[in-house]
Amino acid sequence: MSDAASVCPDEPASNGTSALLSALEISAGAGVELTERLSAGANIMLGNATFDGPFVGLTAAAYDYALRGSIGVSYQLGCNTTLGFYYQTRQRFNFDDAVRLELPGPLPTIIEDVDVDLPRNFGWGIAHDSLMGGRLLLAVDLLYKQWSEATLFEAIYEDQFVVQVGAQYQWSDRVRLRLGYAFAEDAMRSNVGVTAGGVTPPGSAAAIEYIQAQFAAINEHRISAGVGIKDILPNVDLDIMAGGMFEASEDFGPFSSASVESYWIGTGFTWRFGGPCCNQEAELE
Repeated sequence: MSDAASVCPDEPASNGTSALLSALEISAGAGVELTERLSAGANIMLGNATFDGPFVGLTAAAYDYALRGSIGVSYQLGCNTTLGFYYQTRQRFNFDDAVRLELPGPLPTIIEDVDVDLPRNFGWGIAHDSLMGGRLLLAVDLLYKQWSEATLFEAIYEDQFVVQVGAQYQWSDRVRLRLGYAFAEDAMRSNVGVTAGGVTPPGSAAAIEYIQAQFAAINEHRISAGVGIKDILPNVDLDIMAGGMFEASEDFGPFSSASVESYWIGTGFTWRFGGPCCNQEAELE
């Protein structure tokens, strides 16, 4: 599930404009062990996306479906170190009749389709798990998001690097503690054009800067923490996490600005089939 949204109806100058992009992904994948050290996998995802806004004027929610895929490899470099790489394709949506631009005077109303792409992604990673007697796992990922070839977002974002660092400590046979930090470059373009997603709104560059404020990707620092408990029920694992994205503010031209922060919590259950739980394994030993 990926989404971005902002709403600013309380600002008179916004003319009640809001922005929403939400994509629900359904995926299927497979992996294969090519050698004792090398594994590869691939998946394909069908995205169902909803788009509303972000242009000043009358807009309505529009819907579309699109596919994207990814491939990846991992390599065991020694007994305790793993290297990985993956590539994810661009996902291209076309939202029919998504924006209606009311022009001044006798000029006719313009109804436009909007093209929106989610970007290509490249990822490299390394993980090591021999520290503290094999209880501590450390991992580092480098992501590259190719916004410059993603329709609509290419008008407001530059290509972006993201560094992610994570640690997992095995507290006991059943409990694992996790901590993560991510640094994401400020992706906002300093110089924008007059078109986004195939639409040229009234207001030229100032209108595009207003769209930047609605989709402001300006938060550089994120932290998260979590705990995983194995066999909270027989063959059922529980994972809990919480995180935050520190507040950041930025001006976009002389007329638009944004201030963004967010916090989140999450939980998940994993069912394992075909084997004993950890308590049963201990009894067998």
